[in-house]
Amino acid sequence: MSAVIAITNIKGGSGKTSTAVNLSFAMAITHRRVLLVDLDPQCSATIALGFNRADDAHSLAGVLISSNPMSEIVLKYNRGQFDLIPANEDLTAVQVALYSERDCNLRLKKSLSVLRDLYDFIFIDCPASSGVLTLNALYAADYMIVPTPCDYFAIESLGQLTRMFSDLKGSGRCHLELLGVLRTLYDQRQQLASRISSELEQQFGSLLFRTIIPYTERVNEASASGRPLLLYDKSSIASRAYLELAGEIISKLKDGPVTQ
Repeated sequence: MSAVIAITNIKGGSGKTSTAVNLSFAMAITHRRVLLVDLDPQCSATIALGFNRADDAHSLAGVLISSNPMSEIVLKYNRGQFDLIPANEDLTAVQVALYSERDCNLRLKKSLSVLRDLYDFIFIDCPASSGVLTLNALYAADYMIVPTPCDYFAIESLGQLTRMFSDLKGSGRCHLELLGVLRTLYDQRQQLASRISSELEQQFGSLLFRTIIPYTERVNEASASGRPLLLYDKSSIASRAYLELAGEIISKLKDGPVTQ
């Protein structure tokens, strides 16, 4: 049985897409079968892997709105040995199109159900919002990873997201578990980053990943080149961190996710 993991933060600039892309690659090189779903209308994960935005015939929006088969829009990322469901701007229409539909938050879950047995890990790169697309990801996922920079505004948005998570869990209709909060874009030279990192340790305890993704321009350079960081610069400190994160996730799921 695969693990479906939503990578989400309602604040932009949290390292969410970089985490989704590089974690997918890191998992794939451990010989896991991996699918990355780009659910963001900005198409950042799709572009970061060197693909053009999906055309109308291969649109995830068409899957969510018209129930087109998900299997028909899967792309092979041969350099990374994993699969991608690409995004395009049509995803912005999903929230309007599904507004009056009773099952609007369950469309992605239903569409992914036919693919689950083909993969060990399915990662969903969510948009930086709390709308219908993010809700679809959270209802479809077994686990949630929350990347967060160690800055004040990121902590504020983290509080909003955890409240949303609690509300979903309390509804009894969503069986999502928090796999962990991930510190990203970490600059050890900044005193504030160190202080907020310590606050996160106190707040989340074992639900905070031990792995910290350091800030480096190499991540942005890799995205601009259309490659994961591990293909662009495997010696980068962030490359090593993403490999460590993959190992930590495998270990967590093997032992069972920690809850508190």
